[in-house]
Amino acid sequence: MKFVLSMILALVAIDSADPSSAAQRCTLSKVYAAWASRAIASWRVAESELLKLRRNPLPVMVLFDSECTVTVSPTDHLTSRLPGVVHQGKIVLPDGQTLPFGTVSFAAPFGDGSKHAFFVMSLPSVWRAAGVESGLGLESLMDGVFLHELMHARQFYFASAELSRLTSRYGLPDDLNDNSLQDRFEMNAAYVAAYKAERDLLFVAAAAQNISEARANARAALVMMRARHAHFFTGVNEQWVPLDRLFLTMEGLGQWLAYAHATSPRGGNIAPSRALAEIRRGGRYWSQDEGLALFLVIDRLSPDWQKHAFAKAPLMVDALLEKAVTGR
Repeated sequence: MKFVLSMILALVAIDSADPSSAAQRCTLSKVYAAWASRAIASWRVAESELLKLRRNPLPVMVLFDSECTVTVSPTDHLTSRLPGVVHQGKIVLPDGQTLPFGTVSFAAPFGDGSKHAFFVMSLPSVWRAAGVESGLGLESLMDGVFLHELMHARQFYFASAELSRLTSRYGLPDDLNDNSLQDRFEMNAAYVAAYKAERDLLFVAAAAQNISEARANARAALVMMRARHAHFFTGVNEQWVPLDRLFLTMEGLGQWLAYAHATSPRGGNIAPSRALAEIRRGGRYWSQDEGLALFLVIDRLSPDWQKHAFAKAPLMVDALLEKAVTGR
């Protein structure tokens, strides 16, 4: 199973690579090489100050504009002089596969899936040409997407193994992704009502005026989550219990990091209400939206949550929430 957790704006078909040995060389524009360098610097700040993690090597990064693909190794210094390849509409990935040119951002493990990852992102000129817009400004939006995906690269050490285990147990399909649960249950009115009530209560908890109110609402939301799992995820649907936990954990952390960076004085310094509305994007994507609400609450109630979320055997989001509301 190819494990890709993503904020992909254009779905891509992946094919076997056939790179030409006579490929033409190229370089990125100075403007977008500078944007990528700033985004990497933002990641380093977020990694240490927001996630409280030791610095790890960056994954291999594949960055491209309308003509040129540059593959950046963990030891490269990204400048406009870093050589690339004219892609002719076919982007070659580090695992030997290719994808067609388009507006895209994702991280994926390769090799044994626990230590190695790559990150793929089209540059701002591609997004702008595709008409992508945000109230944060396009490049601020892309800063958040960049951080979201690099977050996943820090999570593959546990997520790849967990997904492999679940695949062996349940025979999960190759096209499983963070929207699969939504695709499965979005026509079930009872499920949608339960999900929305739970998600909305989490946002209420995150915005509560005092800690006692926040904790009470978060505790009620945790009860609702467990009831949702117990009622809807039984029999042939039992695999959704661990999958929901995994995707809420991964997508929630990615979204929380985008929000925390956007509102940080060293990041976007954007007003929290404005940043939250833009990052939620109308709540269209369930795992991202509820995941964001969960980590907003966890961050408010449990200041040391990072050491549990990135432990050797990390806690999933429901366990982090339980720890936040009980103190245990």
